[in-house]
Amino acid sequence: MRKLRIGLACLGLIWAVQAFAQPASDAAIGEFVDSHSAIARLGKIARWEDPVCPSVTGLPPNFVKFITKRVRDVATAAGAPVDASETCKANISIIFTTKPQGLLDGIRAKEPVMLGYYASNDQADQMAKVTYVIQAWHATQTVDLRGNTMIDSRNAENSGSAQGSRAQNSSGSRLGDGLHSTFFRGLIVANPDQLGDYEIGTLADHIAFVALAQPASPDACTALPSILDMTKPDCRKQAPVKGMTAADTAYLSGLYKSSDAGANVRTQKEGIAFRIRDALATAK
Repeated sequence: MRKLRIGLACLGLIWAVQAFAQPASDAAIGEFVDSHSAIARLGKIARWEDPVCPSVTGLPPNFVKFITKRVRDVATAAGAPVDASETCKANISIIFTTKPQGLLDGIRAKEPVMLGYYASNDQADQMAKVTYVIQAWHATQTVDLRGNTMIDSRNAENSGSAQGSRAQNSSGSRLGDGLHSTFFRGLIVANPDQLGDYEIGTLADHIAFVALAQPASPDACTALPSILDMTKPDCRKQAPVKGMTAADTAYLSGLYKSSDAGANVRTQKEGIAFRIRDALATAK
């Protein structure tokens, strides 16, 4: 088995924000936001409201510590809530395994809610297929104005802490109904046999991003350089990315700091785009 070739020297890596040679157009920024923003069942962009608590398994302890810290640090910088306790109950499971499809087959059979919302068994089967060397799944829930929650699942009445609850109290505003989507569990699976050429810092940044946000278009090269491009051969040829870019960090900041969770999706995206535009202008 090919080992994950990551040197200890990378533990001292300092990430530099990547500058852009030319100003980004509004169209490019809009495309970037669209590609990074999966839409939850409610029709909005989800984010963490429960404090983030990552756990990493399948790597040596020093790498576990490094990745866990990086996820926490990125979350803190973005404005996401973070559980500072080293013994917190994990809500983001980061698993390195050489048999990722076997792992997902088990989750599909025993805990399908971890895949996220699906409308049919066929859709769930497709969602459980491992097609990327690093792949993420997010389970979401809908929260209403009174804080009532409902897991986004066909079997919500039998699922976890949201048993019996219904998120239905809304404001009726044209700018937003007050309902919003949040993550309640995250799963990230990576195959170390296929990641031997990457540095620990690059992997940690990619994992941190998909732990905190849910991309919509994992196949396409993004309109602006992104850490999500790191495992796509065609994208890496165009603009090799070694760490989180200015657009990536601004996206997360916009998701957690500037966008109103209860706003409609257009307003959410406009808030995120504003953050990216401002960050890129400052980086010039």
